[in-house]
Amino acid sequence: MKRLFEITAGVVCTAVFLFINTASASDVEQCELDFNSLKDTYVNSNIEATVIQSAQSEMEPLSLVHLNKNGIPYTTWKSLNNEVSGYSIRKNKGFDYNQNRGFVGPLIWHQTLIWDKIFSNESNLNGYDCSILGRTRLAGRKVTVLRLSPVDEIRYGFIVSKDADTNLPVELAVISPNQSVVAKFTVTAVHSTAALNLSFPDETFDRIEKMSKVEESSPTAWSELVIPTNFSIKRQGEEESSEGNKISYQIFSDGIVEFKVYKNNKSSLNIVSATDGTLSVMRKNSKFNEYAVVGEIPLDLCSLILSKITENR
Repeated sequence: MKRLFEITAGVVCTAVFLFINTASASDVEQCELDFNSLKDTYVNSNIEATVIQSAQSEMEPLSLVHLNKNGIPYTTWKSLNNEVSGYSIRKNKGFDYNQNRGFVGPLIWHQTLIWDKIFSNESNLNGYDCSILGRTRLAGRKVTVLRLSPVDEIRYGFIVSKDADTNLPVELAVISPNQSVVAKFTVTAVHSTAALNLSFPDETFDRIEKMSKVEESSPTAWSELVIPTNFSIKRQGEEESSEGNKISYQIFSDGIVEFKVYKNNKSSLNIVSATDGTLSVMRKNSKFNEYAVVGEIPLDLCSLILSKITENR
């Protein structure tokens, strides 16, 4: 059975592909080989790029610097609007910064973190079907288009376009369960650079890591949560709120995306849920606690995770 897919690049490039929904084992293997090859090339690259982030009818230009120094990947994102700010990560751990204000602090959620995680050498495709949609031209470059579809149809899917010549990512589109584009990241310019000068010295990364809260190893998910099959618990710990209270949290991952569940003292809920591109937040009260889910997952999945939480228990 054949289905028609539309692949959109930026605001002007559109390509239509015809592909067989029931891909053969060899097609799946080739797709996974292509995806892993793309990740390896990106992780080991030294590049500077301009990336257009599109979400909810808004577009924002970003600067991306990806370096590999002594086998360790470093990535720095910077906004090209207004203040010089963004975040920098080393092996997927890092910090936020604002050069105008001289600020360096804890890493918070960013839309582009989903790019960093997908193209990390630590990501895996467990629970995703991989298929090759076809080959076309995108922003003047020959690309191969791969689709990563969640097997449970409750998570985001991804469409990845990789440059046929450089083997680097050209575009990443995040697809909701209802097949709409939640966010898109398109590389409009890229060139090689040297890994000699990092955006931030290793001492800054080391200092921030030492300030991080100690997290418990081998945790067990809270029994009151409904955790989908393809997610597993990775870490748990405590954070201190602005009021000085200790807030417990657990972090779950499916190998690509993450979500975090907070458990705090019960409070009045002014905002129950919200979405911003790939990010979703949902809060819910039990009899004694407030729970909040934050992460790179659809809002309906947040609702499922908290579905056992009620005011009566």
